[in-house]
Amino acid sequence: MNKAEEDPGSYVQKVHRETQRYIQSLLSENARLRGRVECLENEKKDLDEEKLQLRDEVLTLREELDLHEQHQALLEQQLTNSEGESLTFAERYVELEEQNTNLANLYAVSYRMHATLDREKVLRAIEEIIINLIGSEELAIFELNEDGSALSLVASHGLEPGSFANVAVGSGLIGRVAASGEAYLAGHSDSTDQRPEEAPLTACVPLKIEGRVSGAIAVFRLLPQKAGSLNPFDYELLDLLATQAATALYFTALHARVSASQSTP
Repeated sequence: MNKAEEDPGSYVQKVHRETQRYIQSLLSENARLRGRVECLENEKKDLDEEKLQLRDEVLTLREELDLHEQHQALLEQQLTNSEGESLTFAERYVELEEQNTNLANLYAVSYRMHATLDREKVLRAIEEIIINLIGSEELAIFELNEDGSALSLVASHGLEPGSFANVAVGSGLIGRVAASGEAYLAGHSDSTDQRPEEAPLTACVPLKIEGRVSGAIAVFRLLPQKAGSLNPFDYELLDLLATQAATALYFTALHARVSASQSTP
């Protein structure tokens, strides 16, 4: 019997069985795929949880890094401040050492001024203070004449004396100091009354005895190491020098008058 003559019932059963096997195969494959999908979903869930955990760890590490960087920046700033303070203290120490040295020198020279009644020695001591402590090799020392109308030059260093032999009280910056009793400091005082020869004048301080002007000290060009200007310590030094010099010169003049009167028959 050929295929065309095969029993229709058996053929239908065969097709049914094959269809059943195919459906079963599809169901098995579907179950396998469902299991695979479920497995992948579980893996994805685990990966998502791990991702969240890693993200939290990264955020924590980033916060720790920011805190570390802030702490490091703070330490660097403190180090910079400490270095600045250390440098300031070192500079201040050097400045104090220099001031102590200057004060010691001033004391020594002042002692020389008051330890003698020799007029020339006193004048030399004043010049030495200005040259070595103030820092100028151009200076003039004046005394008020008897009628109080003019300043007379009694000593100078590094200047042409003729220009300053006599300075009328009230004339120019030096004369103004004698008239007012107030010091002149370049850069701090009015210079509108300046005479041509006073152009390099750095400072002029009055000599006073019991509040009355008895003379003046004029300081002109400064030495290069002074950088063209005086500092606050120099101003104090000049003020102290003016007081000491006025007293010393007064006693030399008084001594000279007494000696002259005693030698007169």
